[in-house]
Amino acid sequence: MLNPIIDTLMLILRKARALRVRLIMGALALCCAALPIAHANMVIETTRAIYPESRRDVSFRVINADKERPAFVQMWLDDGNASAAPEDVVTPFNLSPAVARLKPTGAQVVRLVYTGEALPRDRESVFWFNMLEIPQRSKEDNRLTFSVRTRIKVFFRPTALKADPTTLMDSLTWTMRKKDGRWSIEAMNPTPFHMSFFSLELGHDGGFDSPVEGGMALPLGLTEFNLPEERTLTSTFNRIRVNFINDFGGVVTKEFSLPSDN
Repeated sequence: MLNPIIDTLMLILRKARALRVRLIMGALALCCAALPIAHANMVIETTRAIYPESRRDVSFRVINADKERPAFVQMWLDDGNASAAPEDVVTPFNLSPAVARLKPTGAQVVRLVYTGEALPRDRESVFWFNMLEIPQRSKEDNRLTFSVRTRIKVFFRPTALKADPTTLMDSLTWTMRKKDGRWSIEAMNPTPFHMSFFSLELGHDGGFDSPVEGGMALPLGLTEFNLPEERTLTSTFNRIRVNFINDFGGVVTKEFSLPSDN
C-alpha cells in the first residue's frame, strides 16, 4: 500500500519541478525581451587577409563605429580551433597590438608579421584572426551587455604559388553522394589554394534551388559538405552553382555539372 502512495507523491513532485522550471525560463525570456541589449560596435575593414610570403608584414584596420563610446578589444590568431584560449594558441605570426582601446569612431591598425616557422610550400595555409569586443560596464541597471567575437581567415601564400586563384576556380569538380541515408556534396580541389564559397545551389531543369551552406574546399584534396538533415531531395540535380569568394571578398559565380554517385 505504501509504494503506490510514494510513487504518486514522486510523480507530483516531478511535475511541480518541471512546471517551476518552465515558469522560471518563461520569466527570464520575458525579462530579456523587455531589457535593452548593447550591440557590437567593432568592425574589421576586410573579410579576409592574404599574407604573401614575400611580404615583411600585412596590416588592416579594426574600427569603432560607435560615435559616443570608446571600445576595448582583445585580438589574437588561432589555427582553426575556435575554442582554444588565446594564451594556448601557437601560430607562426606576431600580432600587434594584442589589446587596444579605440576612441569613438576611431580605428586601430593591426599588424601581422610572419616569424619564419616552416609551413607547407606547395599549398596555402589558413589561420584565423579573432577580435573580441570587451563590453564596458553599463551605467543603466537594466541593460544587457555581451562580449562579441569576430573571426576572419588569414591565408599564408608561399612564394611558389604564382597563379591567381580566381583563374583556377573552374578546375574544381563536384559530386553528389548518398551515404548511410545522408546526402552530401564532395568537392575535389586540385589547386594549391583554399577555395572559399559563400553558398552552393543545386540545379535541375534550368532552375536552381536548395541552397547549401557555404564553406571552403581545402587545397589538393577532397572536401565533403553535408546537406542539412531536414533537406528532402525530390529532384535529380545535375548542375551546381558555386558562389566563390575572391581575395577581395567579392563573389565570383561558377556553374558545374553535378554527377551523382548513388
